[in-house]
Amino acid sequence: MNAGIIIFILTYIIIGIQNIPKIHINRTAGALLGAVGMVFFGVLSVNEAYLAIDLDIILFVLGMMIIIAYMELSGFFEVIERMILKRARSASGLLFFLIISSGIASSFFMNDTLCLLFTPLVLRIVKKANLNPVPYLIGLATSSNIGSTMTVIGNPQNMLIGLYSKIHFLEFWKILAPVSISGLIINFLLIRFIYRKDIANRTININFDDTVVTIQKRLFIASLIALILLVIFLCLGYSPQNVAIVLACFLILVGADKPRRALEEVDWPLLLFFSGLFIVMKGVEKSGITNSIFNYVRMYLSDGKFSQIVNLSIGSTILSNIISNVPAVILFSHFFTSLANSRLAWLTLAMSSTLAGNLTIIGSVANIIVFESAKDEIKVGFFEYFRVGLPLTIITIFIGIVILYILV
Repeated sequence: MNAGIIIFILTYIIIGIQNIPKIHINRTAGALLGAVGMVFFGVLSVNEAYLAIDLDIILFVLGMMIIIAYMELSGFFEVIERMILKRARSASGLLFFLIISSGIASSFFMNDTLCLLFTPLVLRIVKKANLNPVPYLIGLATSSNIGSTMTVIGNPQNMLIGLYSKIHFLEFWKILAPVSISGLIINFLLIRFIYRKDIANRTININFDDTVVTIQKRLFIASLIALILLVIFLCLGYSPQNVAIVLACFLILVGADKPRRALEEVDWPLLLFFSGLFIVMKGVEKSGITNSIFNYVRMYLSDGKFSQIVNLSIGSTILSNIISNVPAVILFSHFFTSLANSRLAWLTLAMSSTLAGNLTIIGSVANIIVFESAKDEIKVGFFEYFRVGLPLTIITIFIGIVILYILV
């Protein structure tokens, strides 16, 4: 038990703190070291470590990544984004279209990937329009987090929650879509107010004619078909992992000359990160730590519907900003099976752990991707972001609590 506690604490310190002086170990390496430590120090056997890895989740995430990779190669994302952004006629309109489009797109594609694709495009657009890029970059990062809240395929933690909880795709969407839509509107109003000197009363005319978008017609059509089928089959209740990997194979067959390029776009470190965390948490479970923690927090998760939502939202917000939202979800998942209303707990966790990512500039991987990708052109400071992130997180989580209390 002592070995399990020490390995667990060290692993989560490495995961939560990325800039330890003279120690260059990222989240994936930290999770892998923790997994190996659980086996090396006898907390788990090798076979127990193998069995701890949830292959359904790994398969689902892998399938989604392959689908997204082919959509990127086809030119799908750039075409859709330009169709929307071309309609902006003012700085305020551009911000609105950016927030709404990236928020909705994030509900169908992992928000991390979406931010990676859209950040360069946003920088080019605001440069052509001679606008301050900061509110638009903040809008992209925050709206991708908010939008991804509404579906089980919007971000990695929701994928975990969807497979753990077995909540139907449509049911998940029906309850959390109002949270996301309300949050996107609040996000627009808040950023527009804070950056009103840069946005208010400014007209723009963006010319896209000098940049050609390369379309792979066959892949584009196949990607569109795959997206439609993905939503249909998930709505019909088919197994998410089976749907994702079958449609991924369909795109591999259609784009037979590009499988290597697509597979290079897969975030393999994220899959390894998941696998390592599964093993670490299995070691934690076997050592009895989770039972001890659960006995302590049980009263806070069972003391009435409203108290459960509020306490879990506060707890997951704090934990998600300390150790990141994916590890927080895996940790909380061990507490939910014996709860009287586990469905409410899962939905609350999906809402709060995702919206908590907007609190600080390093609160989510999506935030880090946006601001690291843009750092050569513009640097956004911690407090520059925080003046949007703090009120946005408080307001959106409050709205989420109210909506969950009413609908669940």
